[in-house]
Amino acid sequence: MNSWTIRTKLTFWYTSIFGSTLAIFGLLTYLAFSYASNKRIDVGLKEEAEGIAHYPQTSTNSFKEYIKHISNESDEEWALEKYVAILDSAGNLQFRSGNLTDAHLLLQSHQVREIFSGMTYYKTVKNSKGRLLRIITIPMEDKQRLIQIGIVINKDSALNIFLFTLAALGLLAIASSWFGGRFMAKKALTPIDRMIKELQKIETEQLEKRLTFHSAKDEINALSEVINEMLSRLENSFNQTRRFTADASHELRTPIAIMKAGIEVALSKERDLRGYQQVLANTLEDLRRLSKIIENLFILAKADAGRYELHMERMNLCPVVTEIAEQLKLIAEPKNIFVSTEKMEDAFIDGDELLIRMLLLNLVDNAVKYTPLNGTITLSLGKDNGCAKIIITDNGIGISQEDISHIFDRFYRANKARTADHTGGGLGLSICQWIVKSHDGTITVKSEPCKGSAFTVALPTC
Repeated sequence: MNSWTIRTKLTFWYTSIFGSTLAIFGLLTYLAFSYASNKRIDVGLKEEAEGIAHYPQTSTNSFKEYIKHISNESDEEWALEKYVAILDSAGNLQFRSGNLTDAHLLLQSHQVREIFSGMTYYKTVKNSKGRLLRIITIPMEDKQRLIQIGIVINKDSALNIFLFTLAALGLLAIASSWFGGRFMAKKALTPIDRMIKELQKIETEQLEKRLTFHSAKDEINALSEVINEMLSRLENSFNQTRRFTADASHELRTPIAIMKAGIEVALSKERDLRGYQQVLANTLEDLRRLSKIIENLFILAKADAGRYELHMERMNLCPVVTEIAEQLKLIAEPKNIFVSTEKMEDAFIDGDELLIRMLLLNLVDNAVKYTPLNGTITLSLGKDNGCAKIIITDNGIGISQEDISHIFDRFYRANKARTADHTGGGLGLSICQWIVKSHDGTITVKSEPCKGSAFTVALPTC
């Protein structure tokens, strides 16, 4: 069954359920018909027996003639022949009709007592010819004798015909349900076939294509919407990958090209020791930048693959932020930037200390990088609504509103002033966003051009 198509499976299960239901219905109908037939025979037998039991007997001969007469009747549609027997109070045979060639139905003493007490006794047996004989035994009116009437039941043929008719109609219905189920399954799966053909035409260079919707608002229509949403995500992912690959190639090519050009210039003619040292110093600086880019790319690649192992532990952010502020003062000293801290509260989180430090260092490094000489940078740490909030504010060049939504994209630089600075690889804020998300937090930014920026990191406390 695993190799069957959905159409075949639907048809099979539909036909199986329909056939099972039909079989149960046919069986119940057959049993009901058989019960009604038997009940009708029992009613007729009882009427005949009571008629004989209450027959006004003028003489023994006349009674025997009456029994002989009724035993030869066969006009009832449910009986071929009638057999009549008279038993005494002990159950011994006193008289029987001439056509009763078999022995009468023997009764046990307790059965005789039950019949005289008012119970009607029925029994179905086979006679010597193999025919079914339905027998009733009731007391005579004088309560001294018992009367038995047996009827050969002409019901086998009727039930067989009824059973044959049910079977024939059932097979016809099952065959019709198979073809009908296959037709309905084909019709129901037509939109799926169309979706398959449309999906087969979509390649990596045509991810902008979408599935068409059909008029019915059903599950298949919902599936089309889900697939279209998935195609949109795939398109965005492919575009982001292409853009990332192009940007990464550009970022890696630039320092390599600079190092190559510097070494070629250095080798083009002999230079003094100072000249060579300058070339090596420039090359080392480019190698540091290249190494930083590669390191950040490696971190993001592991993060994207979900293979970066986090070492979460309960930690206090206050000493970490204080230590970062002290490091910031050293970094900001060459540009004479004033660094201050305010509202430093104890705030405990469940986090990876190494990543938290990387997050803060990236943010303060950006603040120093884009804050002019004699500027100011402020760090604060507080708690609000179950979150620890770290705010890093500067009065630097700021970010325009149209660029704010893209600053966390990889290799994105917001404006010319930022693009002119090639000391970074354009990955710092992307790493910051991943670190914050991995700690179930949020990072937001408020900024105005020429007025500065304020980055807010919110992390859940514990």
